Amino acid sequence: MKQTIRLALALLLLASCSPNKEEATVQLATTPTAQPAAALPQESVYQLPDTFQTQDKKPLVLTALAGKPTVLAMVFTNCGYACPRLTDDMKAIEAKLPADAGRINYVLVSFDVARDTAEQLKKYATDKELGKNWVLLHGPEEAVRTLSVLLNVQYEKNADGNFSHANKILVLDKNGVPRFHQEGLGVNPDETIRQIKTLLN
Repeated sequence: MKQTIRLALALLLLASCSPNKEEATVQLATTPTAQPAAALPQESVYQLPDTFQTQDKKPLVLTALAGKPTVLAMVFTNCGYACPRLTDDMKAIEAKLPADAGRINYVLVSFDVARDTAEQLKKYATDKELGKNWVLLHGPEEAVRTLSVLLNVQYEKNADGNFSHANKILVLDKNGVPRFHQEGLGVNPDETIRQIKTLLN
C-alpha cells in the first residue's frame, strides 16, 4: 500500500482539480473492529496509516472501520449549499436501510483542516441530526489530501477559505475497497442501496 499511496501523491502533483459544484451523477460502525493493515487488500483506503480525530475528540485510524460496509463523503461544515445536501442524501440512504443500521458505517471526512475542529464537527452532527452510528473526521492536511486522491474526490481551496469540490457518496466494502460511488446532489439512491445490500449479504 505504501506504493499505492506514493502513486496517489504523484498523481496529485500531476493532476489539476476541476471540481463541479453542480455535478449530477450517482457509509461507519457504531463499534468498529480494527483490522491489521497487512491483512487488508492493497486497494484498501484503510491502508492509509494516519490518525484522524472524530467529532468526539477520539483518535481513529481508518483500519478501525474495517468489518462493515462504509458509506462515506468528503465535505466541509462551512459549506452553504452542496455539503448539507450531500449529507441529506446520505441520510436518505440510511433511512432506507433501517434494519441494517448497526451493520453499516456512515462517515464524513472534512476537507477543512483549519476550521473543522472536533467541536465544529460535533455541532454539525447535532445540527444535521446525525445518529450515533455516524463518525465525522478531520485529520492532517496531507492525510486528507491523500485520502481524497485514493477516493478520486477532487477539491480545491478557494481564496475565501471555502472549497470547490466533487459531490460524491462512496460505498466501501468491509475491507475499505471502493466498490461504488453516487455522484451529484439529489440523486435517486436506489442503485447505491442495492450495492450496499449486496455487500451486506
